[in-house]
Amino acid sequence: MADTVIQTPASRNSSSPTVNRGPVSTLIHGLLSFAIWLVLGLFGNILIEWLCMGILWPEQGTTRSEKLLEAEIGYLEEDLQDSLLTDHPTRFAVGMAKQLNKVIFEKTGIVKAIAFTGQRKYRQAQPQGTRFSHLLAQFFSNAHDYLIAAMVATQVYALRLSVLCLSAPVFVLAGLVGAIDGIVQRDLNRWRGGRELGQRYHLAKSFVAPALMLPWIVYLAWPTTIHPYFIILPFAGFLGWVTSVMTARFKKYF
Repeated sequence: MADTVIQTPASRNSSSPTVNRGPVSTLIHGLLSFAIWLVLGLFGNILIEWLCMGILWPEQGTTRSEKLLEAEIGYLEEDLQDSLLTDHPTRFAVGMAKQLNKVIFEKTGIVKAIAFTGQRKYRQAQPQGTRFSHLLAQFFSNAHDYLIAAMVATQVYALRLSVLCLSAPVFVLAGLVGAIDGIVQRDLNRWRGGRELGQRYHLAKSFVAPALMLPWIVYLAWPTTIHPYFIILPFAGFLGWVTSVMTARFKKYF
């Protein structure tokens, strides 16, 4: 009589087959995850703008987001005139902002809601009105201002997103320089008979993903004006250093 095998939950989990994605499905899954992350980042950016408008700087109103948009365009016009991906970075970024604004606000009819709340805002604000009319005017006034701030925040988000896309060659170049420097260090370590430290390789490898993802998170969610150089260059340098350490400690001999 054959022995009966009792499967515990741990053994069932270990015996369950793992799903191995192919390269095409992995690429599609990665693109969908990235698109979902960008949509969530847009909503998060709008919420941050509303928080700054309602709690942190309520006296500035919609002028804060408008000045932020002007500053972002100014950075593009002054310091980001050259790019390997396009001949006109400013035109590309502004066009991307207009296209995103058209898809989100014009196609969905939110622009009509902004116009409606604006008309009701100035129509209801009469000094001889009743208390209800004043409350209604206050509601339309706040709704109008918050919708305007959301529209401007979306344009700022699109501008920063385009800057990050145009800065991709910087990260590629930093990674290549770091890899070449790491190969040179690995070769020198080989001829010197140095010791192999695998912990440094695994530690450096764990910082590659944060070096690539944190610029997108920090720059897109930054609530005030900031030059993109202060975000892109430090993280690109950090990526180059991490790549150098990882390549140098990969293994002693090829």
